[in-house]
Amino acid sequence: MPQWPATNLSLNCFPSVPASVGLPWDAADEYLLRELPATDENAAPSPWLILNDRHGALATATEPAHWWADSYCARVATERNCRENNRKTPVFIDTADLASLSGTAPSTPVVLIRIPKQKDQLADQLHAIGRIAPNARVLLAGMAKHIPIPLLNWLEDVADTYRQGPVVKKARFVEITGLSGFEATAMKHYVINDFRFDAPAGVFCSDRPDPGAQVILQHLPTGVRGVICDLGCGNGILTAHLSRSNPDATIIATDDSQLAANAAKANMERNGIHADVRHGNILSAVDEPLDLIVCNPPFHDGHKQLTNIAEDMFRQAQQQLNKGGKLMVVANRHLPYSKTLNRLFKRVELISNDRRFNVYDCYL
Repeated sequence: MPQWPATNLSLNCFPSVPASVGLPWDAADEYLLRELPATDENAAPSPWLILNDRHGALATATEPAHWWADSYCARVATERNCRENNRKTPVFIDTADLASLSGTAPSTPVVLIRIPKQKDQLADQLHAIGRIAPNARVLLAGMAKHIPIPLLNWLEDVADTYRQGPVVKKARFVEITGLSGFEATAMKHYVINDFRFDAPAGVFCSDRPDPGAQVILQHLPTGVRGVICDLGCGNGILTAHLSRSNPDATIIATDDSQLAANAAKANMERNGIHADVRHGNILSAVDEPLDLIVCNPPFHDGHKQLTNIAEDMFRQAQQQLNKGGKLMVVANRHLPYSKTLNRLFKRVELISNDRRFNVYDCYL
């Protein structure tokens, strides 16, 4: 378990990644800790709310009252790191529950935000905080290479007060107050094959069909009986089409992203689709043996490009499929998945390849 020199805490990533790829903390976390004001002379700094804390580094270091991150794995990492370091676990919230926090906020609450990839998601978060805690001091940080100057200009233009620190160890820091000017972003939507799909900011391809999903749609099987799982379902494009094409099957969908799982549930209801959508890490929320798994795996975790998430999905799929079952995978053609798939499955067929994507059928 790597030790964080700035805090003397021992932290792990979840899922595990090589230290050469990433650690559970970075310079932006350390910047936030240095800038975090103490509640009084005798108390350790303790924020009221932390957002987007991927591995729980900030939660473990500060013991916040409330915490949210989109990833189910982020919650697991935070629980484990707090427990391993004998720190109090924060109250985990759903973004839908932010409004209920209005009565718990101190007079000038401190909020820590790791700046997310999407500006619209940050706008939604700042809008929500402004409504429930208008006097909040909001401290934001991220690695400088991931924070465009127009985003900083936007924060300065909209917030009542704005303070930007110098770049330190390639990390940026901003403090703002007065959030009344931040507006929530409109829900994105699109239509594909008579299905309407909505998704909030923070969901991958929230404003357009995922190109990998569009490719594998052309190859989805029909008339399957048994249990089908859309693994890494996003906002539910494949789930809906699988349900339509396989009316005698039980359809399960699952995703690590809370925003995606919530959007998929809403989209199934909107389109009259019967599917059981669950939030979990890979197949952690699925106990049923499966006959078909369809997987459009991610190859990014935040700003990091990784293959281990997809490879873990393939391994768990192989373990949970019934004998004679099949895993279907669509992936960017440059990703080196065929070696892993051929090691796990008796027969792997490349059923489609174009200049961007490969589609594999993998049989036990």
